[in-house]
Amino acid sequence: MKKIIMTAIAAASVCLLSACGGDDSKPSRADMCAKGLNEDCLVGLWNLQSIQSKDGSQIFTDFGTTPSTLEFMDNGQFHFVFTNNGSVSEMASDGCGGTDNYGTWEITGSVLKLKIGRTDCLETGRSYTLTPTITERNLNLNTVVFHENDMTDNLTKSISSEYFVRVGE
Repeated sequence: MKKIIMTAIAAASVCLLSACGGDDSKPSRADMCAKGLNEDCLVGLWNLQSIQSKDGSQIFTDFGTTPSTLEFMDNGQFHFVFTNNGSVSEMASDGCGGTDNYGTWEITGSVLKLKIGRTDCLETGRSYTLTPTITERNLNLNTVVFHENDMTDNLTKSISSEYFVRVGE
C-alpha cells in the first residue's frame, strides 16, 4: 500500500512539474517585425542609411561614421539627431549638424504618426502621418521627414524616402 501511495505522489509531482515548465519565452524581434508595424518592432535606435528616390536611384548614401540617428522610445517619444557631416547634409552645414530634435509618436493600425516637438532645425508642431515599411533591420519611412530641407526641389521631395537601419543588432 505504501508503494502505491508513493508511486501516486511521484506521478502527481511529475505531472505538476511538467505543467509548470511551459514555453513562456518572449517572441524574437524577427517574429514581432514579421507582423508589420508595431511598437515592439519600432522601439530602438536607427541610423539613416540613405535618402533615395522611390525608384531606387540614390540621392544621399555616404554618411561616414556620423549618420543621422532616430530613436523611438517605448514612452511614445522620439529623438532625432542630424548628421554632423556637413558635406552630406545642407541641414548640417546650416548649423543643424548634431542638433537634438524631439517629438512624439503613435501607431494606429499600419499608420505611424509623428509630431515634431522641441527642435532647433525642424518645424515645431508639424505632424506627419506615415505608412512606413519595417523589418527587423530596416525602416523605410516612405517619405522624407527629417531631411526635407536637404531636397533640392518639391519634385525630389515628393519622390524620395528616408531609409534607416537598426543599430547594434
